[in-house]
Amino acid sequence: MIKKTLIALLIITFLYGIYKPFVVQFKNNETLNSVNLKRGSIFKLKDFIQLDKTKKSKVYLVLNGEELDDLNIAITKANVLKCEDENVINELLNSELNYTGADVSTIQSKIYIYSGNKLIFESEISLDKNSIGLQNRNLGWVTPSENKVFVNVFSQFNRYNLPLLIIW
Repeated sequence: MIKKTLIALLIITFLYGIYKPFVVQFKNNETLNSVNLKRGSIFKLKDFIQLDKTKKSKVYLVLNGEELDDLNIAITKANVLKCEDENVINELLNSELNYTGADVSTIQSKIYIYSGNKLIFESEISLDKNSIGLQNRNLGWVTPSENKVFVNVFSQFNRYNLPLLIIW
């Protein structure tokens, strides 16, 4: 009886993990050095992070439940999204961003960019209908020059279908 209960519990946990993957983060990664930009400056992520062209790149988008409710309509509604398409990743890295010099403290969703198996960029991200941008310790709050172009990049991400995502 205990064995059947344990197996049922494991199956339920696995199925729940497929619906809402568990995200385990072992370390924070400081991927950018201090940024020397002036308020209003326009830049691209590729100016600060470099992908190793010989290795497969991937991007994970981990969306917080509350922010998921207000998510821009063009983006797939799932807790974790993944992209391995090099063209889409290059679009993301080439998106023009405005340096605001401000900070936003209420963002709970995150983006992780990997080159090979190495985490090269991590940031909080907001993609809701009212507020679109990235927030991290080095850049502060940055907003895309063109919201539609930025949202279109994330609309090409796919649902992550494994029950566990380990960030390391």
